[in-house]
Amino acid sequence: MNLVPGSICVDEALAKHTCLTISDSPHLDCQILLALILKQSRTWLFGHPEYALTVDESAQYERLVRSRAAGKPIAYITGCQEFWSRDFKVSEATLIPRPETELLVETILARYAEPDNTTIIDLGTGAGPIAISLAAERPGFTLYATDKSRKALQIARCNSKRHHCNAIHFIQCDWLNCFSDAQFDVIVCNPPYVDPADEHLPSLSYEPALALVAASHGLSDLKKIISTARRCLKPGGMVLLEHGNDQQTEVAGMLKAHHFTRIEPLSDLAGQPRAVLAYQDTDRKHQLNER
Repeated sequence: MNLVPGSICVDEALAKHTCLTISDSPHLDCQILLALILKQSRTWLFGHPEYALTVDESAQYERLVRSRAAGKPIAYITGCQEFWSRDFKVSEATLIPRPETELLVETILARYAEPDNTTIIDLGTGAGPIAISLAAERPGFTLYATDKSRKALQIARCNSKRHHCNAIHFIQCDWLNCFSDAQFDVIVCNPPYVDPADEHLPSLSYEPALALVAASHGLSDLKKIISTARRCLKPGGMVLLEHGNDQQTEVAGMLKAHHFTRIEPLSDLAGQPRAVLAYQDTDRKHQLNER
C-alpha cells in the first residue's frame, strides 16, 4: 500500500483515539468523526481499513480530533444527536438531547393513548426533541413548543420539517407568560436545573448556560413553571417536569404546595430520580383562591 505523503489509512486514523482521554468511548468517537469526514458509515470503515485518506481528509480529521480532545461534544461536532430513534440537528444554541429525557415522551404517550383534543405545550423546547417526538408518534396531538432563544427555535423548526411534523406551533416566549388560562391538557418541560456551584458544570461548558443553569440551587426555573402551570392547565390537566437526581423531593413538595394532586415521582432506566408528574384538580377551586 502506497500512501500519499502526509496521509494515513483508516486503521492508522482510528488509532488516534489514544489522545481522547476526555471521552468514555474514544474509539467510537474516532469512528464517528472519521465516518463524518469520509461521508461513509461506520460499517464502511470496518470493511475498508486500508483506505488511504487524502491529505485534505487527513487534515480535516486531525482538526476534529483536536476539537474532541479539547472537550467539544461529539453532537456539536457532527451537528446531530439521536433521540427517540430519530436524528436531531443541534448547535451550541441548543442543549444536547439526553436519552434520560425520553422518559418524558414515554410517559405522555402512555397516559394519553387517545390523542383527540389533547393540547400539549413543551416549554424550553431547545432543538425540539420532546415536541417533535410526540408529534411524530401522535399526529392527533395539538402541540406548542416554546423557547426564549430565537436561535434554538430556528433549529427546532428545522428539525420539525426534517421529521415532517409541520403542525407544531413554535413560539418565542419566557415559559408560560404568553398563554391564556386553561389552555393545555399537558405541560411538559426539561428546564434548566443545574446548580451554578455544581462541580460537573465545567464539563458542560460548550452547552448554553441558559438551558442548563438555574439559580436557587437549580430550582428557580422549576419554581416559576410550577407557580404558573395551574393557571394554564385545563381542569384535570397534567404537568410533567424533569429535574436533577437530587431534586425530586423538593419538586414534589413545590407541586404539593401549589395544590397539585396525584403527585408521582418517576425514575429513568438507570433507576435515577428523573421527573415528577402531577395533576390539576378538576374543580380548580384552589386556583381561583390563588388569583
